Amino acid sequence: MEYRKIQLTGESTYILSLPKRWVKKNKLDKGDVLSVMERGDTLLLKPREEKEMEAEIDLEKKSFELISRSLITKYIQGFDTVIIRSKRYIPSEIRKGLKDISGLLIGMEQFGETSNELVFRMLMREKGDLVDTVLRMHRMSLSSLEELLRNITPENYNEHILRDIIQRDDEIDKFYFLIFRQLSSAGGYECSMWIQIAKSIERISDHIENIANLVIQGGKVREEDIDIYKELIDMYSSLKFALMNKSSKRAGEIIDKVKSFRVEEKRIMKSIKAKEPETLLIYESFRRIGEYISDIAEVVINMT
Repeated sequence: MEYRKIQLTGESTYILSLPKRWVKKNKLDKGDVLSVMERGDTLLLKPREEKEMEAEIDLEKKSFELISRSLITKYIQGFDTVIIRSKRYIPSEIRKGLKDISGLLIGMEQFGETSNELVFRMLMREKGDLVDTVLRMHRMSLSSLEELLRNITPENYNEHILRDIIQRDDEIDKFYFLIFRQLSSAGGYECSMWIQIAKSIERISDHIENIANLVIQGGKVREEDIDIYKELIDMYSSLKFALMNKSSKRAGEIIDKVKSFRVEEKRIMKSIKAKEPETLLIYESFRRIGEYISDIAEVVINMT
């Protein structure tokens, strides 16, 4: 880490010298233009004309899991083109699997292929606003929670809607990966805060999917308990205001509500019989959703 002193030129212009190594590394010179982005208390400097980044992944002696993880990693790191190569023919099952993985990466599309090569290219030039992406992810996740709680009791059971919720989790994952891509060139304390928020929303969505699966498999939610769990909708919805306005007051109110929810949730858990494993798992997932809502609210307080 280097420290630079701010200087004043004239009566109102503040200037800061740039590290020579960074200037040379980015092939900059006198007169070149930089873009300046403000993220919280952090300033991010970039050459205005960003160079496209290309990465290659060697298929040899790698499992499909490792290859797919590498493709996701290159996407998150901000690469524009990812080329997957093999000395031999790429098996059809790996080819199809990688195309399916690219479907989870917003903007990353298959751009060409041969018998021993697959090319994926980022076709979305505008990465978009980070806060907007987080709020869109939150909105989809909240919608899933609302639909879940309307359709899981024996009186209102709707398997078609539950299956739609399960499939929607993949769409939420797309925003999760995009957020990490948007953060790949950022830094500083606030960046780590947004990572925690994105992870918590993704975990909430995983538990929503888990509950939907368990109900389809025969798990039950008692009608007398549903109103307690519907309180999660209000708490989760309130996070939007807290995030948009970085409101520590609203975040504190959410944390207090989660504490009250935990008291009721513990009372409910004590009344469930051990011979109802699916039901226990459902109620446990609701408890975890409450914890992740509280975690996001705490991050909001730390950001203010």
